[in-house]
Amino acid sequence: MHTLWKKKGGQSKPFFLSSSSLSRSCITPTAKYHSSWHPVPPFLLTILLCHYTKPGSQHMLAPRGSVAKEGDVVLLFRGHLQFTPLLLQRGAMLHCKDGKFMHDDIIGCPLGTRVMGRSNLKNDPRGAPSVLVMQNCADLWTVAVPHRTQIIYDTDIAVIVFNLRLRPGHRVAEAGTGSGSLTHSLARTVAPDGIVYTYDFHKKRCLEALQEFRRNGLPASLVRCNWRDVCVTASGSDESVMTGMQLPDAAQSENKGEDKEEPEPGYGLPKHHVDAVFLDVPSPWLAIDNVLHVLRPGGMLCTFSPCIEQTQRTAQRLRQAPQEFIDIRTVEVVRKFINPVCRKRNHSEGTEGESNNKPTCRFKFRPALVSMGHTAYLTFARRRLERIPVVDTVEASAAATNTASSSQDVTAGGGVNTGTI
Repeated sequence: MHTLWKKKGGQSKPFFLSSSSLSRSCITPTAKYHSSWHPVPPFLLTILLCHYTKPGSQHMLAPRGSVAKEGDVVLLFRGHLQFTPLLLQRGAMLHCKDGKFMHDDIIGCPLGTRVMGRSNLKNDPRGAPSVLVMQNCADLWTVAVPHRTQIIYDTDIAVIVFNLRLRPGHRVAEAGTGSGSLTHSLARTVAPDGIVYTYDFHKKRCLEALQEFRRNGLPASLVRCNWRDVCVTASGSDESVMTGMQLPDAAQSENKGEDKEEPEPGYGLPKHHVDAVFLDVPSPWLAIDNVLHVLRPGGMLCTFSPCIEQTQRTAQRLRQAPQEFIDIRTVEVVRKFINPVCRKRNHSEGTEGESNNKPTCRFKFRPALVSMGHTAYLTFARRRLERIPVVDTVEASAAATNTASSSQDVTAGGGVNTGTI
């Protein structure tokens, strides 16, 4: 819920803007703002336009139409922050504590409508249960994703994507696939021409995440899942590093890694291949050498560490190589809700008749008693650009003078010889 201020008769009143009204008034490029409204900040409008998906686009989680089809992954909204991902199949049935829902009743149903089910109890006084069928997207998937590991939530995801300076067409390497919450947002940001290389040292988690990526419409050209350990430095040339197990490619790469018990070391990418690197591993300082190999000069690095001791060791490792990383900083994202409440008129404002000329807005803002606590420390650093070798000015000018004088002598000698002939 967003709060804007609307002027009316020279007085300001709070105007509450929900996500649905934002989509109607702000996302549409041709929308014009009312003259009495304060305009939406440019940065907010930019974020909304970046996340607006045109119908018919072919990149990550693009709308496949206004009707649920067989084989689609939809989200069933059952209550506050209660989303159930569902792969639609003919003849299947979903059993939950609310009741039973037939897949055939959902297939062919317009997205955004409510579907009725069957109660588990006979003569249920609450009546037939119902769910809201919603289109799958990266933001809602963060709430509905099955937790194989601790996930990264939307507040940290927004800061990570913004500070990594990601845009469509970029290549980003993510170490620590986990449940794939951040991977979906990264893929949406760099789509349609970018690539997300995601890594995990746990083979089973890689395979499960790979299946989810494909079900959610993330092709192999956009997200590539790899079973590798980026905290172990790979020895040898780039060709030997590239022989690891890359899961989403052809069956050869999968068969090549079936008999291996340990993941391959390193990223398995050419030198200076990616524009940004994200590390969500227990020991990110051990992966810095591999990061230097794959991160291009000028690229951004981000580490996600729940403990301050991890952050200290990572920052110390980054500062040991000042010729490689600059602009090192650590931030902590803490969400705090501030709610508008109605303010009672006090005695100093007089009676109702005496205060007619005063503003009628009687709202004040009070912070919520319960707020989101600590999640992790985000450490950002930029890879320093390669330095251009500078030649001494005195030596360069002397060399230029000698070259010019010698060229004049050669020209003069050539003229005399020609005249003699």
